[in-house]
Amino acid sequence: MNYNLELQKLELKLDTITAVEDRINILKQAIQLADSNQDVEWGFDFRLRLISEEVCTSHCVESFSAFSWILDAYDKNPDIFDESEFLWEYKWMAKASYCNANISKEQIENIIEDLKSRMLKNGYSLRGYYSIVIAWKQFLGLHEEVDKYIQLREKEQRDDMSHCPACELDTKVGEELRKGNIEEALTMANDLINKKLTCAHMPFATFCNFAYYLNIKKDERASLFFEKAMEELNKMDETDSSILISISLLIHYLIDNDEKRAFSFYEKYSIWELDADDYLKFTFSKNILPLFRKGTKKDLQINVQHPIFSESGEYELSELYNYYYKQAKLLSEKFDTRNQNSHFSELLESAIIK
Repeated sequence: MNYNLELQKLELKLDTITAVEDRINILKQAIQLADSNQDVEWGFDFRLRLISEEVCTSHCVESFSAFSWILDAYDKNPDIFDESEFLWEYKWMAKASYCNANISKEQIENIIEDLKSRMLKNGYSLRGYYSIVIAWKQFLGLHEEVDKYIQLREKEQRDDMSHCPACELDTKVGEELRKGNIEEALTMANDLINKKLTCAHMPFATFCNFAYYLNIKKDERASLFFEKAMEELNKMDETDSSILISISLLIHYLIDNDEKRAFSFYEKYSIWELDADDYLKFTFSKNILPLFRKGTKKDLQINVQHPIFSESGEYELSELYNYYYKQAKLLSEKFDTRNQNSHFSELLESAIIK
């Protein structure tokens, strides 16, 4: 086998295939080929590319082992690789670590602190590090600490390891919405609403948050933000399952405003939840629970791969409710045990009360 020729063939495939999961499979082949030929440099490059692809999915399956390999390769070959080449991917891995209920709190905090030390060693400010801590504190439900770290982040210089301005602003807007400060959130989000600040998932995620929180408040402006979210969704990559949480917010809105369409969204997107990270699986399950409360039978087109698939196409909504409640309950208990608080159980309880 001609190694270089095989590499070229795989590169050509990557140039022609757009579906994320297919690109991941090709990159796995490329990694295997590079490793079998003891080509550390190509193995390093392909693994970085694999992580960049998997971040556009609802799951982090291949990236953990790929990133562990990258860290080991750098430690063994610091003269070949530049540590700053993979620090951005390290940020993604820090987030993926706490979305997995099986990774301990101590491990997560060690990952975050290791990333901090590597950032500082490479001359970066703490702005990017604080963004990671903010997201971790939000995950834990420690919102007073979130405010503190947002203030610390604002004092740090922006650099290549900082979250983009759109993402930073969305985080601040989200905190105001969570507090119920709707008008403050709307004013703060002006540059996102008017698309002066954008990124891959912004302002789509912002619009979904507004539709969700305004609908809870029975604010008629929720419909405006739902339509804005739909405009953005229609322009996005249909294979990008990383937006699963935002989709669940739209379903939650539709349950109150267009139940038929809510079921249509569920039919289309529920397949993304199957292999999703624990946090996405929990949040999706929690947010769609009200869809199945009526307990009647309904014809649904659920993907054949789903464990609740029925050949008849007829489903007892009470059974769907129990399926997603049990899933959310199990994950809430796992997260709360790991996080040493009751935040996830409280989130689930609030969804049941609605």
